[in-house]
Order: sequence, then C-alpha cells, then structure tokens
Amino acid sequence: MARAIQRLAQIQNGLSTPVVVAEQVPSQQDAEKLWKPRQRPFNSSPPVKAIIVGAGIAGVAASILIPRKVANLSYTVYDRQDAVGGTWAQNRYPGVRCDIPSHTYQLTFAPNTRWSEYYSPGWEIREYYEGLVKEYGVDKHLHLKHEVLSAIWSDDLHQWEVKIKNLVSGEVFTDTAHFFISASGRLNVPKFPNIPGLETDYKGTLVHTSQWTDDLTRAVEGKRLAVIGNGASGQQFLVNIFNKPAHIDHYVRSRQWIVPSIGLNLIPATADLLGAYIFTEEEKEKFEKDPKAYLEYRRALEKNFHGRFEGSVSGSEENDKIRQKYTEALWARVGGDKAWFDRLLPDFAPGCKRPTPSAGYVEAIRSPKVDYVDTERITHATADGLVTEDGKERKADIVVAATGFKNGFLPLFPTVGKNGLDLSRYWAADGPIGYPKTYFGVMAPNVPNYFAVVQANTNGAGGSFPLQAEISATYISKVIRKVQSQGYRAIYPSQEATDDFNEIVGAYFDDKVIGDDCDGWWKSGPGKSRPLVPWPGTGHHRFDISRDPRWEDFVFERSEEAQRNRFEYFGNGWTEREKNGDEVTLTRYLKEVGKIDLATLHENWND
Repeated sequence: MARAIQRLAQIQNGLSTPVVVAEQVPSQQDAEKLWKPRQRPFNSSPPVKAIIVGAGIAGVAASILIPRKVANLSYTVYDRQDAVGGTWAQNRYPGVRCDIPSHTYQLTFAPNTRWSEYYSPGWEIREYYEGLVKEYGVDKHLHLKHEVLSAIWSDDLHQWEVKIKNLVSGEVFTDTAHFFISASGRLNVPKFPNIPGLETDYKGTLVHTSQWTDDLTRAVEGKRLAVIGNGASGQQFLVNIFNKPAHIDHYVRSRQWIVPSIGLNLIPATADLLGAYIFTEEEKEKFEKDPKAYLEYRRALEKNFHGRFEGSVSGSEENDKIRQKYTEALWARVGGDKAWFDRLLPDFAPGCKRPTPSAGYVEAIRSPKVDYVDTERITHATADGLVTEDGKERKADIVVAATGFKNGFLPLFPTVGKNGLDLSRYWAADGPIGYPKTYFGVMAPNVPNYFAVVQANTNGAGGSFPLQAEISATYISKVIRKVQSQGYRAIYPSQEATDDFNEIVGAYFDDKVIGDDCDGWWKSGPGKSRPLVPWPGTGHHRFDISRDPRWEDFVFERSEEAQRNRFEYFGNGWTEREKNGDEVTLTRYLKEVGKIDLATLHENWND
C-alpha cells in the first residue's frame, strides 16, 4: 500500500522513472506490538458449560439433544420436584392422562413401541421420561429437589451466576455456567381462586389438583366435595373421582368446547374406556419388530396435527365447519336435552382456547349426585363451605381447586441480564412490557447467553409439545456452537430484531380466533389480548424459519483475545484432529455409496 501511494505521488509530480523505495522495517518496539496467533491448534469446540433448569419434557429433550449437538459441553440440570416429568410428575390426581395420542406425545428420536393405551395415563408418561433420563445418561447430571433462587449474568465473569437451594439439606450455593437454559415449564405453579376467606376462614381440606395424593383419594369416600374449575384437569378429576364422594358441587365460571377428541380424525375416548383404545401385546410386538410399520402408523397419526391453518381464521368457512361438528357432538352428548345444551354451548369460536375432550364428563355433571353451579359466582368461603351470590351456602368437606396454573411464561425467579434487567419483573403483567417479549420464543434482548426451550410464542400450530421442544433445543445448540467456536463470549438478540418479531406476532393474530371473546392460558387475558402460547404460524412454518439462525439479528461480544483480532480463534492453522486422528476421523467426509445425501453433505458440524 505504501509503495502504491509513493508511485501515485511520483506520477502526480511528473516523474517518469520510478523511484525504488525500501520497505519500512518495524522497530523492535513496534514488532512487539504486532498481534500474532497463539501457538495452539484450532479447536472448534473449546469446553463450555450450561445450566438447564427443569426436568420436564422440555428439560429432558434439551438435556439429551444439546450435549450431543455441542461437543465438549458439560451441563447440570436442576429441578425442584422429586421426580422427572414436569407436569406429569406434579399432577397425580385420579384420571390424569394426556389427550394427545401416546405415539405422538413422545420424543421423535426415542419412540416407545409399548404404550399401553391410545391416550396414555400420567404415570406412564412420567415413567417414559424417567427411562429416557437413565438411557441417555442425563441422571448423572441431574439434581432433583434443588430450587433455583436467582440467575444473574456477570459481565465480569462473562458467565451466569445461579443461586440454588438444596431442598433436602437447606444448603444454598452458587453454580456458574457460560449458558443458562430455562426449561422450567408453563404449568407448574398452582393458581388458587381469589375467593375471600378460602385460605383463612375455611376449616376443611383445601387442595389444588396438582397437589392431590392417594391419601386424599381414600379420604374423599362418602364426603361432600367442591370442585372449582372445568378445564381439562377439572373435567378429568370429576369423572374419575365421581363414585367416591357422597355429593359433588361443581363450580363453573366459563364454558368450554367439550369435544370427542382434540382432533377431528382421532379416536374419541368413552366413559367406559378413557384411554380410547388398549393396545394388544401382538400390536406392541409388531411395532417393535417391524420399524417400518411402526413409522407408517406414527406418520398417519402425526398427519392429523398438520395442515389445519384455515380453521384458525376468524369467521372463516373452515372454522364454521369445526364449530358445526363440535356443536353436533355436544348435542349428541346431552341426548338432545335443550336446557343442558344451552348451558354448555360456548359462544366463542373453536380455537380461541384449548378444547377439552373429557369422556364421561357431560354424563357426570347431569347426575343428581352433582350440583352444577354455573350461574351464581362464589362470593366467599365460610368455615364449612362456599357461598354464592344468591346467598346459598354449600357445605364442603374438601375443596378442590382445578383452576390451572400461574403464568408459566414468566421466569419463576429473578433472571437478570445486562444493566440489572430482570425478566421476571420486566415481563410481569404490571411491568414495563406486561408480557414475555421474546425473540423467536427462545431468547431475549440484553440477556446474554440466555435461552428458553419453550417460552412465549414458541409453539407452532402443528406438531406435539415434545417436537416443539426438540426444535428449540436444536436451534439453541446452533447458537451455542457459534459462540463456542468463533471467539465469542456472549450473544443475544438485538432490540430491533426482537421488536420486529413481536410486531409480526401481533399482526399475525389480528384476524385469528384466539382473539375471540374467551379467556385461557393461551393468551394474557380475555378477548383480543396478547397471544402467549402460539408461534405466528404453523408448526412447519416455525421448523423452516428456525432451521438457520439469522446471525445479523444478534449482538455479539468477542472474547478478550478476539478483541484484537476477530480471527484469533484460527490458532496456528492446525487442528488437533489432524495431529491425533485415525483414518476414520480424518476422512469423515467420505460416505458409504448409496448413503450420501447431497442436500446435507458437508453440513454436519463435525464432518
């Protein structure tokens, strides 16, 4: 460059004969200042550590996938419960089961050929995830009965400082990690109804469905029972406890779409067969011995959860058809009883909130044994029971709150990023934002190296919850690998990119049925409020868009070495693999004839 400038000066000065200029040799002092690469091989996976909070479905999926996608990653999993499985470990009330077919409600890479029923009971789902934790070695990294008290990003350490309490010993300690992954779930903090006197004046037994025990199942025999709430847990509980108490008062605040099944083409459960279908030993063995047949069966089931886009649009012909089918099914359930039909039929569009396929529920509430209280609200509790607006007191030996859970999208503990930004307060209903304002439902601006497996606006319409968790874990792995391998110490999405994503969320749901006049945990409040659960599009829409991270959306912080030269991580130009690798390691790019997929050739991170 210096020579070019000198030559240009010569030409401008009219000199026709070039002047030879000697190269400038740096002084010894300048030479010492020149940056030189460190004498070490390039390492695409220097050691990093992650802390994963939660051992439910999302936490198990992340704990299995991320360490296998990010080489040289150490990790620790903390969960405050005494068992893995998340909501399936916490909820053990009579009749708890999944209303999604068993063979779709599992991790795609660990299919179980031996599910007992079409709709699995809760204990079987819990055992499935307990088995995975052992099979994949997650148990060696797992600490149950450990509650995270706070998670704070340290700009000095460039790591997360996580305060944890051992719930058995009472010890409080701090763990640190480069990456913090929240998989604490959405349905785990019980929400009790706001009834004056319920927790102070009432002298009977008050329990949330998620706190139910076998002792209570025995204790309810012959007693008067009050069940508050008619969501999925309330309906399942009432049906399965029905024969034990002498009487049940069932308090209902709003209506639900009570449907035969969650999907129109799925097998409906019946009062006599709540699992809808019991798989025979021969069928289980066929699934086990014939992987192709089992794959075909799974694909046929999964197809029912895709391609339902049009039904989500308000006022669409497709949504009207769904309403018609649901209405006809309800009319049949009540046997043409107009009075009951009118009491149960919702006035909001299907899809505004999650439908409830609970076999036997309509039959149970129409029994003389049940007092279905749907017109008079509860005003307060007395020592012996509950009082409604009409002044009537109904005695209750046991009050069961089937009233769902608190906002599971809000961090359960202080989660503090840069400049004291605490997501648990910033996203709170009374905070500056008022809802979890995420980037792609996985990350947050100004919170370095923070990820959520399932956060607000993560769930694409299509594909089960376990599949959504797998997609998130894969995305998170790619971001961690970027930071790990290219000389960075931190990453987080820009505020501008996050704002744009949330603008898309708002615009997408503007004409969707979720904005109809209903209230539920899919959104932040009644009516046209902020959608919380769904991604702004279908499942496949999310899968495709999340396949490759948009690196231009992120703020990167370089490591100390890389601040002088962004390519510092190049090292000395060699790799450790070349020094010690055998012929297989050194030629992983060679594939067996007939097993080469050109679409993914040379894209695997460890090829």
